[in-house]
Amino acid sequence: MISTQRLALIPLSVTNLETSLVSIKQLSIDLNLPIVSDLLTGRVESAVKKKLVKMRAVPEELHPWYTYFLIVIRAENIGAGLIGFKGSPDRIGSVEIGYSISPVFQGSGYMTEAVEALTDWAFSHRECLRVTAPRVVPGNISSRKVLLKAGFIETLVEADGVSYVKERD
Repeated sequence: MISTQRLALIPLSVTNLETSLVSIKQLSIDLNLPIVSDLLTGRVESAVKKKLVKMRAVPEELHPWYTYFLIVIRAENIGAGLIGFKGSPDRIGSVEIGYSISPVFQGSGYMTEAVEALTDWAFSHRECLRVTAPRVVPGNISSRKVLLKAGFIETLVEADGVSYVKERD
């Protein structure tokens, strides 16, 4: 688990992710924690399915690099979103971050705090030298602001997306 002042980031196991695809209510029971009903809306469900395929193909000790962490808002005691990497650091020490939070909890700085915490966790591993967020939809202003507030730098602007990077000091 990764802790911040306002959040707990709980790494989800293969079983947790499988359960989330069937029933958020059951995942809530399994974790003994209320979870927003819209946790897997939009593209998140397909992302979880992709994560499961990747997690089953790598040793369990690498799972933290592949899984989603449930973003728990301490004051509300509720699982409100997901954040994670798309795999372990590549040959140049780079990982890609992805995240989502329920609209009810947007605009409160929770996602920025979660991105900073997970990025710090990644940089605590010597093999990780950079965290990237490629091809953020240009109109997704909220996500773009999160990355900038978390210390990422805009590196490429294209019609289909804006790319960001944060390098380890």
